[in-house]
Amino acid sequence: MKECLINDKWVLDRVSSQSTSFSEWINNIMKTVERSLEDLEPEQLEELKKNKDFSSLKDLDKKLTRTKKELAKMGGVGGFKNKMASKMSDWIMATVEREFEESQSDLEELDFDIGLITGKQKSLSSALYDVSKDRGIESKGLLYLIKALPDLEAFLYSTSVRKYYRDHTEHALRVAVLGDFLLEQDLGHGTLSGVISDLTGLDKSLLKDKYWWVTGLIHDIGYPLGKMTTAVNYSLVNQLLKCYPTLDLEFLPFEISLSWKGNQEEYLGIIEDGLSKEARALIRKGVGFNQFDRISQKPQVYLRGEEGHPEFNYKSTVNLDHGVISALSLLNGLGTPDEIKNNEEYEGYILTAKAIALHNFKAHLKEYTFDNHPLAFFLMLIDELQEWGRPIPIQVRDTYFTTEIKKVTLVDDILLNLDEFSWLMQFKNKKAKDLMKFNFNSFSKEKEKSFGRLDRGKSFSKTIINLQELKMSKRKKSKGEILNQSTIII
Repeated sequence: MKECLINDKWVLDRVSSQSTSFSEWINNIMKTVERSLEDLEPEQLEELKKNKDFSSLKDLDKKLTRTKKELAKMGGVGGFKNKMASKMSDWIMATVEREFEESQSDLEELDFDIGLITGKQKSLSSALYDVSKDRGIESKGLLYLIKALPDLEAFLYSTSVRKYYRDHTEHALRVAVLGDFLLEQDLGHGTLSGVISDLTGLDKSLLKDKYWWVTGLIHDIGYPLGKMTTAVNYSLVNQLLKCYPTLDLEFLPFEISLSWKGNQEEYLGIIEDGLSKEARALIRKGVGFNQFDRISQKPQVYLRGEEGHPEFNYKSTVNLDHGVISALSLLNGLGTPDEIKNNEEYEGYILTAKAIALHNFKAHLKEYTFDNHPLAFFLMLIDELQEWGRPIPIQVRDTYFTTEIKKVTLVDDILLNLDEFSWLMQFKNKKAKDLMKFNFNSFSKEKEKSFGRLDRGKSFSKTIINLQELKMSKRKKSKGEILNQSTIII
């Protein structure tokens, strides 16, 4: 039985093993640390080499911190030696940081995070740009979108969007890496990349290294724009109402949408080409096609009261779909509509854009059958499976214009059985469940509805998703008591 425990450590290990510059960067960190230790205490270095495994990027910063503590103990007896050891460890960390700062131009090109070596964990999002270049993605427009992902996400965190936001940048990398892994697997019909290649006519290598990678990374890039109207009207306006409870205020609600005065409709036509009437209607609605001029705005008046201003709730008549926005962003990043249509290499990106545009609709479309649109099916499947590591905010502290969010996760990992192609998702974290008032029955029904959109057709293997809610014991080796469980079959 071949099982894989899928979590963020697995994701980072896989990214590191597949990216030359990424793994070289890790090796350079360790070589620098080793050289510093060798000059100071060769015996201690040999001991650390025996006892430490620096292969996991996720734990690298923690291990460096532990190394620093162990160095501080080398002085043995006496305050003077302890102080010397502490100074040596500080010097080692400073040496590593200085070497990276001296090569800052190279680091900027690779977009690496120097802060890791002083205790900051390298985040998943900082790997996106590096790995994309390693895979041969050369389009400046696409690389710009990938590099901009963390900045787009920062806006949503700063506004908090109704106090709840899930990491879409890290989610995108998890989706891309998990899908990349599955494309290599033979699920009973040959390797999945080969099956999709046969159905679409795309080159198998390009499908895996470029088209799927971009699909995974870009599929949620439209989220900030899709939530912008809500973010500004809910978070920012309400912050102002809190700040000035004694003033009479009047304002017009903020609205932002896509413009159709240029050639954007031509890009939309590329996405819609060959899709069903139902899918085209959803796509047009999802981009607010020619709806912006119909929005009627009336001033909102807030007169001061004894208890300050009430909360402002605004519902726009235009509901932008982040999937379609993401697809349009992808195509706009490639070039003009004519350049896209007349470039054979872009055929794969057109299918990518269609898959991204379709992935978020809560409807039953013929495009959701694997045999008809395998990339759309595959993206939706992986998108729904990627539940591990998704954050739940546990503390929100509002100041004048800032929000601080601390997070816990509802699911830390999922277990994949490749022989049966079954997935086990367990909900163990009581703190997270209590925070979000987790209701297993509601969650499982929502998942059944989401997975229920998918039709595996004749070319995709039977897929089993097992959901379990556990009550954990304080005993370390306890597997927990199953409180609720359900099974979804595709």
